[in-house]
Amino acid sequence: MSVALPWLESGNRLLGAETTATPPKRFAFLFFGDGIHPPEWWSQGSGAEMELGPAFSSLEGMKQKMNFVHGLQHPENVVGGHAKGAAGILTGIQPQGGRKIQAATSMDQVLAQRIGEQTTLPSLVLACERPVSGFHESSYSMMYASHVSWSSPVSPVPAELYPSLAFDSLFESKGSRAHLSVLDHVLEQLKGVARQVSQADKSKIDEYATSVREIEQRLVKMQTRGKEESTDSEILQGKRPADGLPNQIDEHSRLMCDIIALAFQTDRTRIATLLLTNNLSGQIYPFLGLNVDHHNYSHGWQNQEYASITRFWVERYAYLVEKLDAMPEGDGTVLDNSCVLLANEQWTAHNAPKIPLLMAGSLSGTVQTGRTLDFETAGKREMSSLYLSLCDRMNVNLPHFGNTSERLVNL
Repeated sequence: MSVALPWLESGNRLLGAETTATPPKRFAFLFFGDGIHPPEWWSQGSGAEMELGPAFSSLEGMKQKMNFVHGLQHPENVVGGHAKGAAGILTGIQPQGGRKIQAATSMDQVLAQRIGEQTTLPSLVLACERPVSGFHESSYSMMYASHVSWSSPVSPVPAELYPSLAFDSLFESKGSRAHLSVLDHVLEQLKGVARQVSQADKSKIDEYATSVREIEQRLVKMQTRGKEESTDSEILQGKRPADGLPNQIDEHSRLMCDIIALAFQTDRTRIATLLLTNNLSGQIYPFLGLNVDHHNYSHGWQNQEYASITRFWVERYAYLVEKLDAMPEGDGTVLDNSCVLLANEQWTAHNAPKIPLLMAGSLSGTVQTGRTLDFETAGKREMSSLYLSLCDRMNVNLPHFGNTSERLVNL
């Protein structure tokens, strides 16, 4: 079993360490489906005078490291309707209806194919809701509604639903039993490294070890809670209990955000996607006082019930953004060297004139932040143009992507 370390300024002095002169750039994409509550989804101005709508209240303290992007769009046939939006959001291509699966390679997997060999994991693909099978009444496969990440036009990337297995993948501890701790195995090595680095790096290692321990403890609680449902053979084989899922989506999504943060902090991967809800989502939100599923609430998108769901997902995004920004790296933070997007494929439950989109981080200073970017009246407003521009800044130059070969202006 091994454990990766955060990016350290003292890395080149450590025996066998291989660190770059500058921190790596990273890309993360978070998705929730079925539209948002438009009356609260707005921002005005830029810089210190920027004003945020109620949906963004949780981002007030981070707005100088954010871009609130309004008016970008995919063609209506790419994301319109319930069944195909998730598959179209990161591809810019309309999935094919009928029994034949045909989408496109998604932007995250294009990056993984080009730069993924630089890290242990080419990409991290996670989900908080199980994929759905069958076909929608519109004749589209429900596979399109359950996957945002596609390794090829016919192959969605299987998303890891279990936080424990996602955590294990970061530390090469596949098959670890719930009672075996990553930190218990490597604590002496961490102490040895800490003696060889600067005081600033020692603080990073201490903070990192605390974060890993806290996540481990939460995972163990879940596995203990459901241990009775695990089979004897699974436990004897050292597998994580198959029922180690959080009971509610708030804890599930928080754990997944913690795992993305650890993966970025330790450079185990530089590309991550997290599907928070499917299209036609069956998620429920009892902690918000709601007792009906997500999709049904989306049909009342004007109502405060749906407004509370929209605010919740922005709050969860804010949690990840703040966590990354609290991790020192180089002359800034992990967030400063990243681009973290939150998007929904539709504006309301059945209408896609523009894509709700938030963007945090400057990709090592290559993207100006602290702005409201309104493309609604721009002549060119393709979402795929944003993806091309971000790929450029990740040192992956593409002649075209999705439905365009043009970069986004004024990014």
